[in-house]
Amino acid sequence: MIRTAADEIPAAVAGRLRHLAADPAAFPAVGDWVAIDRSSDEAGTAQGGEARIHAVLPRISSFSRRGAGKLPTEQVLAANIDTVLLVSALDGDFNPRRLERYLALAWSSGAAPVVVLNKSDLCDDIPHRVRQVREIAGDVPVHIVSGVLGLGVDELRAYITPGQTAAFLGSSGVGKSTLVNALLGTQRQATGAVREDDARGRHTTTARQLLRLPGGGLLIDTPGMRELQLWDAAEGLE
Repeated sequence: MIRTAADEIPAAVAGRLRHLAADPAAFPAVGDWVAIDRSSDEAGTAQGGEARIHAVLPRISSFSRRGAGKLPTEQVLAANIDTVLLVSALDGDFNPRRLERYLALAWSSGAAPVVVLNKSDLCDDIPHRVRQVREIAGDVPVHIVSGVLGLGVDELRAYITPGQTAAFLGSSGVGKSTLVNALLGTQRQATGAVREDDARGRHTTTARQLLRLPGGGLLIDTPGMRELQLWDAAEGLE
């Protein structure tokens, strides 16, 4: 699906673009601006009711990780993001080293990172964990929120204003879908319980999605990742 100024329509990659794309990273990713043709029939769309994507415009930022498989390939998670909201849970799954890797990904992407510490209602020592985060995040903004209770959600809206695109990034079970629902004001994203033995989450978001918030900003929700193999993040790790 692609979103235009007027509507949302199904689309497919044109044969020429598919043939000329040098690698998987050249294909359209969530958040990409693309050139399309929707004038192939009387309805204004290509044959089969789909628009055809003929080109991907240059990206101002992109989040990439190393794709699965033996050969190293770049997997673009999202593109043209202004702010990346790095979500970490304050419950038993709290892991500063994992957050450090997400920060490296954000710093190398060209987008501005923001740390979101979710599930504050499940943490008994918030100041200590905030200090741990600030040691690795430096001057990056840190917000303490609870998606379930709605605490701190309004602070996140300031990053998703008209003309701005933000993306949630984080591991499974940190509560990204709950935060998305709180920002949308509706139960659009499915949520799931975490496992009691290790506080790890089940995948409830299965595909990256571009969502329009009531205030006009755009939000990209990404599935939780079990592993994060950084792609060319040397600058972010410095």
